[in-house]
Amino acid sequence: MKFGMSSKTPAVTLIWIYEGKNAEARRKQIREWNYKHFELIEADRKAGWNRAVRAVRKETDICIFWIDDDKPVGGDFLSQMTQPLMSSEDFGPVIHFWSGNAISVTKELVDALPLTDHEPGVHSLLKLLMPMLDATDRGPNGRIHLALSSIERLAPLSLEPVGFPC
Repeated sequence: MKFGMSSKTPAVTLIWIYEGKNAEARRKQIREWNYKHFELIEADRKAGWNRAVRAVRKETDICIFWIDDDKPVGGDFLSQMTQPLMSSEDFGPVIHFWSGNAISVTKELVDALPLTDHEPGVHSLLKLLMPMLDATDRGPNGRIHLALSSIERLAPLSLEPVGFPC
């Protein structure tokens, strides 16, 4: 999916697992984000990602998987997570991995995932990422283009330690 320089805002589904201390406050913050077309699906930590992935609407353009451990994020989090995938390049990124525990991918890639319920409780982003890498179309030289962002890019800098190590 190429968005190029169009002004279209992609429809986003945020699949969210919360590992912080105040889910209701974070849920309220997320719902107040200024993003035109987005849906929040809460994934069950014990069930893993699969049930939530099956609930993603067909109109979705980009899915963001986020294990939220209360790192501070700005109101433009969804835009920051989708921006790398909106490249007009012929060989643009198909996955954006944020070291702060989130991955954004196109809906086509999510649809290509082999979903099974044999690993309930598995919510590791790296375990989710590996089948995505296998399912993606490779470039002419057999390579996959990934975008990586550091915690500092999407989370405001703070003197206090935040989050948990991956």
